Amino acid sequence: MPEIIVGAHAAMPLEREDQESFYAGLAERNLATALEIPVSDSIHEDPAWFVSQVRGRFRRGVVTALPGTVKRLAEEPNFGLASTDDEGRRAAVEWVTGVRRAAEELNQQTGEETVSFVHVHSAPGVKASAEAFQRSLADLEADDEFRAEVVIEHCDAYSPIFPGDKRFLSLITELAVADEYGFAINWGSSALEWQNPNRPRQHVEILAEAGRLRGLIFSGVAAVDTRWGRAWADLQLPLSTDEPASLMTPRRVTECLDLAGDQVAYLGARVKAPANADVEARLGLVASVVDLLKPRD
Repeated sequence: MPEIIVGAHAAMPLEREDQESFYAGLAERNLATALEIPVSDSIHEDPAWFVSQVRGRFRRGVVTALPGTVKRLAEEPNFGLASTDDEGRRAAVEWVTGVRRAAEELNQQTGEETVSFVHVHSAPGVKASAEAFQRSLADLEADDEFRAEVVIEHCDAYSPIFPGDKRFLSLITELAVADEYGFAINWGSSALEWQNPNRPRQHVEILAEAGRLRGLIFSGVAAVDTRWGRAWADLQLPLSTDEPASLMTPRRVTECLDLAGDQVAYLGARVKAPANADVEARLGLVASVVDLLKPRD
């Protein structure tokens, strides 16, 4: 059975006491067996506290390098594993190596396999190169001191027609140069590609047929402006039953799950909550997605 992974950071309350209740609720209600953990500058601003929240609750999770990649791109446009600028490419390899090391250190701190996967990405936008990405993956593969599996998380690909969000390499290009790697799809990121809510299903089908699908994470987008932000932005919207403007409907989720079959190692949810939502409401938004991910009779 796949791990059920929740990007808890997306729906996290602001107050520490509420955060503790939120983590406890995810575990006690069986909403998450693992976490998706974002890395920008570090695993967490309070490592000891974070270890106390995950130990004994969440195992075989994901560390994603996307937040840090996006942050560095804002400061260094040539940064990225697929950068044609060799200095920017080497800087990205070094930084991702640090992310992998941080994941290993978290496992050592918890004394458990808290992290089993590290998501990497084919940045930078527009200027990404297949050859450069292939070289970076080879560099990462040569460093075999880390146990967590490197997985390529596909983000929306560059299009000269649609503005997009990340605008990295296409899935077909990533597949062509990364034949030793598994892939993860985020529903919202794929839907942003060509502004097409059918795109995630197409991506899942491609990867499933190739036997390369490792993970499937669900977060929503909207084709109109909402209280969450502008149309066609990576806003991590809840399921359509909780946010009517969200294009991520139960039917579209189950279509992707049916195509994925039993080859995925993890399924997950990453959805935001309103700023004034209490812990119960936040857990409810996560549960709306997670309930669809669990085995059906």
